[in-house]
Amino acid sequence: MNYTDTLIETIKRLRAPDGCPWDREQTHKSVRGHLVEECAELLEAIDLDDPDKMREELGDVLMHLMLHAEIASEEGKFNFADVERDLNDKLVRRHPHVFGKENAKSSSDVLKIWQDVKAKEKKERTVGGLFDGIPPQLSAMRYAWDIAKKADRQVLGKAEEHAESGNSKSAKFGKAMFGLILEAAKEKIEPESALRDYISLIREADEARNAKA
Repeated sequence: MNYTDTLIETIKRLRAPDGCPWDREQTHKSVRGHLVEECAELLEAIDLDDPDKMREELGDVLMHLMLHAEIASEEGKFNFADVERDLNDKLVRRHPHVFGKENAKSSSDVLKIWQDVKAKEKKERTVGGLFDGIPPQLSAMRYAWDIAKKADRQVLGKAEEHAESGNSKSAKFGKAMFGLILEAAKEKIEPESALRDYISLIREADEARNAKA
């Protein structure tokens, strides 16, 4: 049974004139906050290493993806099949070491190939600079990590001067935090995951203390 088609039909039914009043009212913008919540719940399931919860939360995230695709389909822009096709084409295009003639012997080689392909894809863009291609809606830590991987010393130096010359404690804390993220980027450590891993250790210590109480 093709559950993708079944799910698409279910979403269409919910959005139909005689469907669910709440689902019918939703727009791309009205449900974006819910998508963030579902992603957070999925991350929690991953952190807890709970496969049952992970399976459920993956379904909730998928529901939002399909809902956005259905809204776009109603507007005549694209549908879920377009999303699937574009994703498949991108995966093949960005893995020439698997589907083409490139060679990659390590994850570093793969990253280099991935970045080269992305650069070619975006060469026609008119907007350039450090922040090009980095969504500002990312969490501040992930946003900083993506910037840290691209920023040069001259740009960072000017930002540090501004932070140190002012009286803002917030700017100075931000500078110190960015310094840690910069180190993480050099070590190829994703800081969001590193912090989550450490929080898991705090959770374990707290649970152990409560178990003894």
